[in-house]
Amino acid sequence: MEVLVLIPLLVILIVMVMKHHMLIAGLAGGIAAMIIGGVGLAEAASIVSAAIPGMVSIITPAIYSTTALVVAKAGGFEALMRLSRKIVGDKEYIIAALIVLIQSLATYAAGLGAGNTMVTGPLAFAILGAHPAVIAGMSIGTAASFMTSPSGADAATISEISGIPIADYSSAMLVPTIIIWILAMLVAVIGVRRSGSMLGDKEVAVKEELSMKRLLVLSIPPIYFLIVVVAGKYLNVLFNDYNVFSPIFNMISTLFLTAFIARKHMDEIAKDLVDNSAFILTKLFSIGIFLGFINILAEIGTFAYIAGFIELAPSFVVVPVAILITFLVSIPAGGYSVGVSALIMPLLVESNLSVMQLGLAAIAVGIGTQVSPAQINVASLSSSFHVDMEDIIKINIPYMLGALALLCVVGFFI
Repeated sequence: MEVLVLIPLLVILIVMVMKHHMLIAGLAGGIAAMIIGGVGLAEAASIVSAAIPGMVSIITPAIYSTTALVVAKAGGFEALMRLSRKIVGDKEYIIAALIVLIQSLATYAAGLGAGNTMVTGPLAFAILGAHPAVIAGMSIGTAASFMTSPSGADAATISEISGIPIADYSSAMLVPTIIIWILAMLVAVIGVRRSGSMLGDKEVAVKEELSMKRLLVLSIPPIYFLIVVVAGKYLNVLFNDYNVFSPIFNMISTLFLTAFIARKHMDEIAKDLVDNSAFILTKLFSIGIFLGFINILAEIGTFAYIAGFIELAPSFVVVPVAILITFLVSIPAGGYSVGVSALIMPLLVESNLSVMQLGLAAIAVGIGTQVSPAQINVASLSSSFHVDMEDIIKINIPYMLGALALLCVVGFFI
């Protein structure tokens, strides 16, 4: 029976609900998939092995993560925190809104979110702590941005499958994307206004009072880092599109600037850079293994079977059903959202959905990835806010379900 291909996915969900490590859940589901689909040990090993290099090779988030941690250790983000408190006082919700907006704009410009998260995340953590509403706001803004960005691989995939020019797709989805940015900012603003900063008074107490001039100087490295990461693509236009502001250049220039302003020796900076790489690289490695197990499920047709329910839905609910299905598929398979889009979008195109309807389903893919243990942006949030990936997912779940419900309601009227 074809329905048996759902069992491995259920096994993964059950093991994760029992609060076991995600790799244990992935292994259990992978073994179930091997038994049900008749996948041999050699083939399964090959599938898992192929997934690991793909994740570990996603180097930009690692570059930005380690650089941000060096800047933080040198006091850059702490100086920015003190400076922001002097400027806005207790109106930290303003900073929360700006961080979510910057994250959303940067992701839209770059077409991917994790690298930007490694810059905006430490800033948010320094000023507000690991605030659930800020984490959720950043996740929502990121999800909508990378799924509709004209620079993104997902939009390119949707364009290719649907035959709609990528510029037309992104243009049609710009207003809905902006609306989601506003909603993401509201989530952060309301959450911070209700509870305030997650940092206690003792944590924000300063050992020495620095002058405004010194705070401004120490804040230069994180501000510079934020600018070159967010706007580097546009700054390159000033150099006739020569790729000056690449991740490597952004890293090296930020490190030299940090060493000069913080008066630290470059040997110490270099050592900090290497030492700080462990966390994010470990996360990428574990995600690669988990995604390998998930790919065994894809091999036996688990996700194709689920996607098939879209074709069975009555016409008046096909859009909400498509939104729900894409969201569900994205949770286990969210490490590679383009793969989810490539799987789902042909079915939606065959259903003669409009550009806006396709876009809503695409955003649902992005929303689903933000509660996926295989998603690199979740790992980036984990690294930035010093919170386990499982806890990031727990924080995001109610917000993403709320976003999903909103998309489904809108889907009835589009």
